[in-house]
Amino acid sequence: MSHQSSFLPEDYLAQKQERRTNFVCLLLFAIVMSSVVGAFLVTNQQWAHVKDEQRAINSHYQEAGKQIHELAELERQRDEMLHKAELAAALVERVPRSILLAELINRMPSQLGLLEFELRSTRLQAPRATVQKSKRPERLSGRGRAASREEKGEETDRVEVPRYRVTLGLTGVAPTDIEVSRFLMELNSYQLLRDVTLVYSEEREIEGRKVRQFRINMQLAPDADVRQIDPLQVPRMRNPMRDEMMIGDSPMDGTVSVPQDQ
Repeated sequence: MSHQSSFLPEDYLAQKQERRTNFVCLLLFAIVMSSVVGAFLVTNQQWAHVKDEQRAINSHYQEAGKQIHELAELERQRDEMLHKAELAAALVERVPRSILLAELINRMPSQLGLLEFELRSTRLQAPRATVQKSKRPERLSGRGRAASREEKGEETDRVEVPRYRVTLGLTGVAPTDIEVSRFLMELNSYQLLRDVTLVYSEEREIEGRKVRQFRINMQLAPDADVRQIDPLQVPRMRNPMRDEMMIGDSPMDGTVSVPQDQ
């Protein structure tokens, strides 16, 4: 059995081994601390980058919020201008009665006479908008309360555009139902009229002559505007509004009445 001996003292060898162990521990500790410090620096740098991105995103959100607010303000101004334009347009008579009567007469067959013309206007009541209140009241700042009061005042002071339902009634006479059908077809093809209805067409005897007396009801279209259509021009040899009406080849008396609007 071989035996390896050393001439160095055992205490010296033990101290040398201890110093070597301490050096290795210090080296490992330095490596670990360097890794921790490096990780901290990298993490801190990443957090700084995240905060920069967050500030940039917040800035973009604020800018987008300002743009949305400006867009909402522009839409409000546009709605206000459209409302004022509707109010101004409501003051202008889009279908004058004289032109409407002329258009109806121009579409009458030559042997058809008009006994009565009625025109009634009924104002339509606009439905009131209901505002749903939230269950939990929201706290507003002084500026918010002032803005809400201004909006409330603007809503209460808003003037509604007047809208009317215009109904027309025609009573006349014709030699046969053929003229009545032709007149009814002309009225149905007229763009300004809606719901043209023949109420009755019955035989009557006027001044010893048998004629067809008829009644036609209709409505003026809500968006009717005589400026958007071309007027119908029909040459006539006589005035259809005179007291004498031609039924067949002989004249007969007739009247045309226009009642007042309601």
